[in-house]
Amino acid sequence: MPVIGIDLGTSNTCVAVVHNGQPQVILDEKGRATLPSVMSLNRKDQFYVGYMAKAQMAVQPERTIHSAKRLLGQRFDSQSVQHLLPSLTYAAVPTEDGMTGLIVGDHCFSPTEVSAAILKKVKVLAEAALGEPVEQAVISVPAHFDNIQRKETKRAAEIAGLEVTRLINEPTAAALAYGFGAKVGHTIAVYDFGGGTFDISVLEIDDGVYNVLATGGDTFLGGNDFNQAIAAWVIDRFKKKTKIDLSFHTLARQRIIDAAEFAKIQLSSQDVAQISLQNIVPDIDPRACIDETLSREQMESLCLPLVERSLRICRSVFDSAGLHCGEIDQIVMVGGMTKMPLIRRKVEEWFLRPPNTSINPDEAVGIGAAIQAMALDSDSDAVLLLDVIPLTLSIEAAGGVCIPLIPKNTKVPHRISRVFTTSRDNQQSVIISIFQGEGSHVADNTRLATFELAGIRPAKRMEPRIEVSLRIDVNGILSITAVDLDSKQSQSVQVVDMNVKAIEGLSALDG
Repeated sequence: MPVIGIDLGTSNTCVAVVHNGQPQVILDEKGRATLPSVMSLNRKDQFYVGYMAKAQMAVQPERTIHSAKRLLGQRFDSQSVQHLLPSLTYAAVPTEDGMTGLIVGDHCFSPTEVSAAILKKVKVLAEAALGEPVEQAVISVPAHFDNIQRKETKRAAEIAGLEVTRLINEPTAAALAYGFGAKVGHTIAVYDFGGGTFDISVLEIDDGVYNVLATGGDTFLGGNDFNQAIAAWVIDRFKKKTKIDLSFHTLARQRIIDAAEFAKIQLSSQDVAQISLQNIVPDIDPRACIDETLSREQMESLCLPLVERSLRICRSVFDSAGLHCGEIDQIVMVGGMTKMPLIRRKVEEWFLRPPNTSINPDEAVGIGAAIQAMALDSDSDAVLLLDVIPLTLSIEAAGGVCIPLIPKNTKVPHRISRVFTTSRDNQQSVIISIFQGEGSHVADNTRLATFELAGIRPAKRMEPRIEVSLRIDVNGILSITAVDLDSKQSQSVQVVDMNVKAIEGLSALDG
């Protein structure tokens, strides 16, 4: 039974398999290599996924869910979600547990359920192409995905009827596609700019061993943001001419975003693009239309801040790896946005050499996932991944301070134990909170789990010894155990209310 590789993208999803030793993308019945990561509900209450769903965005944007991957595992009140809300054409609401719910018609879906619908669609597509059942997959995730986002990706696959044999970071998957079959050792940087996320990873490749030195990224930086920047320019121009603000007109705004994306693509191969939309707001002014000429120079001015954001992340990752750009043999570019001349030019300037564009930017991650699937399925030692965690894992101590336990860019799998103690006399239980992020205080990081260890013997503060152990598996997913070394009471992590504060904190005992 084949094990497939899936690149579950923000904008498009790609599925691949290794056949007779050669990786290949699985095409749909019309020969298309990718599937739009879109789900929609028509007026007959029927759901569509893929191309039919994307076609409906232009006529029923409020009933079409796009960019669900950006909301996966995200709390509704997070700064990232609140920043994203104005760009959504459908309604998003807080759920009972504080996460994000997506509303279409009378239905409320979690981003996990939407992702599951997309994965189920590509599972069916793969089974039709291969002529046999598919039950296992390697699925790619952004390198910067945190623990919760990785767990929700696995849960989406389970809902779709797929067992995840491995989650693989997208830049690492791209490196597999680039280095497959090569024997010469060298160091590469994978610059991955997709529809919704940006990642940069530095790897050493040597005879099938892929050693990740450092990784970083931004799960809210991608091609969608370029579309929004161009659309905002169009909306601003229209408002100045007509005094009509289209920012809150859902249908008009979606038409403008679609036109902005098309213009962006055109401007990769030509100097000028026309954005023309007739009858843009028939309910306000039937005569109003949009007719703008956008030059490549204008578009690059609008989008340059987004490219510069990616390069600042590159600088941080190189600093973490202890390298400078001159020590890199190749800069491999993947993701649909890397077709843009502005990005290729800026990357060449930053790395002081032309980027390598030899692999298909839309298919590389899916192919790399398939190569990893083949290696795991055959128990082959031809491919060995040595990946890292993208964000520091910390425990909350008294005063809301985060004590780092596992720093970012630590190799996985990994296990660490630290001994802590109580912060007040006769304290018989502690609330333990684990966070992910680079901040020194809990307010600056993401809470992953909160749980209680009870049954601590009554004693003066600083006397009890509580061992907290963190284990990260190869998928970058965390499990936690706490043990009172005196009473031998233990507790494995159980996520409770994500808003709980550590009412009885810990103090560091061993540094």
